[in-house]
Amino acid sequence: MNKLWDYKDYVNHLSHENRLVRRWAFKALESHYPNRYTDKVCNLISDKDEHLACAAPKYLAQHEAVQHAPAILESFKSSQGIIPSNCASALAKMYYEPAIDVMLEHFINPGSAETFLGILDYLGKIHREKCRDALKSAVFQMKDTFLLGSAMASLLRHHNPEDVKLVLDNYFELGDRNNRNDMLLKNISFPLGGGSYFSDLTEFGQNNILVNPVETIKGLTLKNSQIEMDEILRKNMIMSLENEQYEDFVTMIMFDSRNIVNARYPKNNCPEFLSELFGQDTMCISLLEDLSKRPTVWKQIKHSEELGASLISLIISAYFAIKERNAYQKALYPEAGVEELIQAVKNSGSILPRQTQKKIKELSPISELKATLTNDLMTWGDIWTVRIMGQIGNKDFVPDLIRVLRNSDSMDYIYSDALRAINALDESADESILTAIKNKELGDWESFPILEYLPYSEAYDLALHRWENESDDDMGSYEIFSFCLRGIGDRRGIEKLQDIYANENNAVYIGDSLECLGEIHTVDIPELPDIIKSRKERDERQKDREKELNELAKNYREKKEPGALENRANIVPFKRDTPKVGRNEPCPCGSGKKYKKCCLNK
Repeated sequence: MNKLWDYKDYVNHLSHENRLVRRWAFKALESHYPNRYTDKVCNLISDKDEHLACAAPKYLAQHEAVQHAPAILESFKSSQGIIPSNCASALAKMYYEPAIDVMLEHFINPGSAETFLGILDYLGKIHREKCRDALKSAVFQMKDTFLLGSAMASLLRHHNPEDVKLVLDNYFELGDRNNRNDMLLKNISFPLGGGSYFSDLTEFGQNNILVNPVETIKGLTLKNSQIEMDEILRKNMIMSLENEQYEDFVTMIMFDSRNIVNARYPKNNCPEFLSELFGQDTMCISLLEDLSKRPTVWKQIKHSEELGASLISLIISAYFAIKERNAYQKALYPEAGVEELIQAVKNSGSILPRQTQKKIKELSPISELKATLTNDLMTWGDIWTVRIMGQIGNKDFVPDLIRVLRNSDSMDYIYSDALRAINALDESADESILTAIKNKELGDWESFPILEYLPYSEAYDLALHRWENESDDDMGSYEIFSFCLRGIGDRRGIEKLQDIYANENNAVYIGDSLECLGEIHTVDIPELPDIIKSRKERDERQKDREKELNELAKNYREKKEPGALENRANIVPFKRDTPKVGRNEPCPCGSGKKYKKCCLNK
């Protein structure tokens, strides 16, 4: 098979005068060649196209191209919109300390909420006292709870135990002002390493940890089977929650966590390669110790089920995060071999240390990784295995990634990770992938996003055949099909897209792809004036929507101020038809039981 475009072609097209072509080239490099690096991306740092100006710093940071940090910093200072935020986050990922003074200067007057979030990210990654001081001042003064949550998370990433009390004091003070947002606890859980556990407990299940502790804890342990739970401790946890002995609960978790951490660092002398784990463990212990010393809080919980469920979920999240890190300790030692690294992957949670990923990539244990995938594909270990397969890029992973795509749901994390991984495989895998698609080993929803990054005439023939003759009944997405033809880059795609553009009512996405292919092949497109006009109208509608959403957001923040919302007379408040029943009050059904023991769960 002969390639229509190779790596050099994409690199050269990064400097094309048409932004759609530059996007086309960058997308191919980012998706099909993520394990190769080109310096030419630096020319996109200040690109007129906002998408490319945001994506370029991210690409350079991912490849640790610190030599371009000064240019990214200049873009941060001179750009507007969402670009500065992306530049700040890229500099944070590079740990580029020369940007500190500029970030602190813009910290006082960032210009936009997006820029401020990027600055917070930077200040959280750079562990210098003046960065920490700025974050402390933000936590003290911030009124917007969304920004406050990011400030809290960034401050806790400095791993200073003193900050735990400051953050929690501020959180509980918000309750006194009747303005507490329990999403703040989710922000707090992430720098501790427990974000996914907190989400499992508070977002994705029907169970409430206070209402039904047995099923909730059971569901959490089943979903995170890599975490080994002591049976006696589990029973005591459930008993304490059922009896509303919340102080006993947090104290019990705190003591067990201390024992785990003390055994992990017996001499309390942490080597450098364990510093990140040690910092997170220290913050978790500080959080548990602080919460164990707040008796008034635990008395309040009996009158506020929502607060209680969120706080107990935070405690369990911190505890599970500590236990999860057991899997990473041996793998982080410099002398760790393949066996220790694979064990770390198998027993991983949502955060696998970057050092471990890099070391596995360097050693490339192909057969060991292939054997790591489970039959059910339901663990974090499966997800990390798929991601690392993409980082390594070996063609031997083709059948494994096809199995993942065939046996997982399109809404699962592992499905999208498998798509990215198979697109990232070396060019030596291209023929095997095309053969698999030709033999219908993959459905349309997988095939078109994969064919998009296979620049061969054979890929175009296959895409056209699947679209016209064998496409699934629910696959009629002109957007996906046009992206596929644009990505392949076959000249024949121009005529096909022209036909769709002229004859299909819902072909609104075809114009960009048609223009891009015309520019790549230097073909005049008669439809171009209409495409440009339609794009302008679409952009104007988008700006109107953004303006409307910004107004709605502003009104939401100011909703307690008089006159903040227009047409207040038209707003119909929610009115409860019956009195609210407390969870400890007699059940309205007349059973004689407490409401929480009877109809509450129903």
